Amino acid sequence: MMRTKLFQLSLILITVLTLLVSCQKEIDGTMDGVINPANLTPKVGTIWTYSYYWWNSPGGTTNAKTINHVARSEETIGAEKWLRIVDVETDTTVYFLQVKADGLYHYVNNNAYLLCKYPAAINDTYTSFIGGSTSNFTVRGVNDTTATAIGSIPLTKYEAVKAGDIIDVLWYNKNSWIVWKYQYARITIPIPTNVYYLINKMFLEKIVY
Repeated sequence: MMRTKLFQLSLILITVLTLLVSCQKEIDGTMDGVINPANLTPKVGTIWTYSYYWWNSPGGTTNAKTINHVARSEETIGAEKWLRIVDVETDTTVYFLQVKADGLYHYVNNNAYLLCKYPAAINDTYTSFIGGSTSNFTVRGVNDTTATAIGSIPLTKYEAVKAGDIIDVLWYNKNSWIVWKYQYARITIPIPTNVYYLINKMFLEKIVY
């Protein structure tokens, strides 16, 4: 009789623990690496974890680290509410972001600029502000299901061009926002030779809502 009661109690405890773990995964916004449920979007407290790689010179050593961005607060700017995204390591503001009807906006240079147009069609174009000046953006892919560290999710791809060079490439998902990002630069090295190269890239590894 005692053994039977212990066995029954063990089953109840296992069931309760399984339910608690399942609920926690849903609260975090991930379920075995896949965003769940599909309508979760970033809010105050959301944390993005990225793998970040950078190069200090063309053909130089590859540097790597993990970076964390957190939606630290909601700020009112120009009568609109923006999420302030902060780099955890440096405690500096990376973006002010807000989703509007036509996509993800960022507040920079005292204005709101469309960063990732969504919904979008391939070859849609628009002007935004990035890297200290205006750039011409073109949509290069729309809702392409792509294998990422957080699962196979639809990504929309954007290229930003400045002075004839692609200087930024972004991949956007409506639930996790910036998933991948590449940045390029053109520099003049000793002897007047222009060198255009990838200076950094980052990949989203995890998002906790």
